[in-house]
Amino acid sequence: METRELHVEQLLGKKVRDTDGRVVGRLEEFHVEVVDGEHVVTEFLIGPAAALARVGIFLTQLPFFGYIPMPKKEYCVSWTLMDLTNPDRPTVRARRNELRRADE
Repeated sequence: METRELHVEQLLGKKVRDTDGRVVGRLEEFHVEVVDGEHVVTEFLIGPAAALARVGIFLTQLPFFGYIPMPKKEYCVSWTLMDLTNPDRPTVRARRNELRRADE
C-alpha cells in the first residue's frame, strides 16, 4: 500500500467538492489518531461549523456567548472518502447529500 504525506496546514481552508463538482464547504478541521506510532488523519470536518468549533467551544464557556446559535452545517468525512491526489482541489468521493453530518 502506498503511503503519502501531506502537510495538513496547506489543506486548511481549501474548498472541497463532491463527485458532481459542487462545493461541499471548506476543509476546516481534522481528527487524528496515532496508528503504529504515526499520526494519521482519520476524518475531515468540512463546513462553517467546523471552523467555529475551534473557537466556539471556548466562546460558549464565556457569559452571554453561550446564547449565540452555532451553525449546524458541518460534514464529517472519513479519510477513505477523501481524494487528495490534487491537494489544491480536494474532492469527496460521494455526493454532498450522501455525506454524514457531524451531529448525526
